[in-house]
Amino acid sequence: MHKWLLISLASMALCCRLSGAEPLERSESNAPIKIGVVNFKVCVEESKIGKQEQASFEAMKKQMESVVEEKEKVLGDLANKLNNPDELDLMSPEAETELKRKFRALSQEMSQLQSQFYQTLNQANFQVVQKISEMVTKASEKVAKALNLDLVLNDESCFFTKKDRDISPLVTKEMDRQFDEEAKDKPPAQAK
Repeated sequence: MHKWLLISLASMALCCRLSGAEPLERSESNAPIKIGVVNFKVCVEESKIGKQEQASFEAMKKQMESVVEEKEKVLGDLANKLNNPDELDLMSPEAETELKRKFRALSQEMSQLQSQFYQTLNQANFQVVQKISEMVTKASEKVAKALNLDLVLNDESCFFTKKDRDISPLVTKEMDRQFDEEAKDKPPAQAK
């Protein structure tokens, strides 16, 4: 107990000492910090890269959904045959066993396919968010330098901010400029 008391007192003394210290890099100690705020969602929804990535993601999602729907249709047809007593009466025991085996195999395949698609979509979504996040960071840095801002925050990390602190339109515009620049540098076959 005595050891903890000494450690606590030493920590408090260190904190008190540090709280009176001057900032290391800031020469104007009384100058207000200039802050900008970026709405990431706006940057994703309104930028060219965001729209392109969303369209690619949706196309992949629709393609996967069509594969699943087709398998579900086949599985539904097999289920209807298995649930129809009149149709089962017309089948030989071997045919009925084969139908049940086919149904189980297709059900398992569907389950694996859905799991695989879910993982693929999650991974693709993560990559899209990471790519756009990197672009937002680069664009925010450029805008911050141009506006002489000390700090740029994601609006999700703020409980409140004044409207005039929102630099999202400027960041989106810079992202579009960078997107156009990159598209110009890519050969036509690689440009999306």
